Amino acid sequence: MDVMTRIERALQSALARTGQPGCPPRLGQAMHHAVFPRGARIRPRLTLAVAAACGEDAPAVSDAAGIAIELMHCASLVHDDLPCFDDADTRRGRASVHRAFGEPLAVLAGDALIVLAYQTLAQGAVTQPLRLGQLILTLGQAVGVPCGIVAGQAWECEPAADLALYQREKTGALFAAGSHSQA
Repeated sequence: MDVMTRIERALQSALARTGQPGCPPRLGQAMHHAVFPRGARIRPRLTLAVAAACGEDAPAVSDAAGIAIELMHCASLVHDDLPCFDDADTRRGRASVHRAFGEPLAVLAGDALIVLAYQTLAQGAVTQPLRLGQLILTLGQAVGVPCGIVAGQAWECEPAADLALYQREKTGALFAAGSHSQA
């Protein structure tokens, strides 16, 4: 199976949770809207390429890491598009999540994608607890502070920011996670 098919199937599998009983239908729809149709999927492709270069020994772990990183990226786009940040009307050629579903569901969809990223990672690496711990740490560092995408987004709230630092954190952190998670 080619890499893009592998990625899309894994994302569909992760998002299948939104169709389970108890999930509010519009929340599930907003989450799907954030993830599909696909973007370039550069982050999971990088993750899987590094895994292959390192002699991928656990495809389920590699898939989980790549998908978790992509879900985090999608969550960050949902939050970045909100009126309190960029107030973007469109994303990937259609209405942004907050325009299609309203701000409250956009916030919840972004938050739910973050949680789903960690659930996906844990489920994919459950048989390798030592590796799972390192993957969770890598993803957490790429998302949080001081050098993750949350910190990068927060630089937009500062009166002045170092552009290179802003770009490294907001954009580069998940690329770094993709390359480090499998090496």
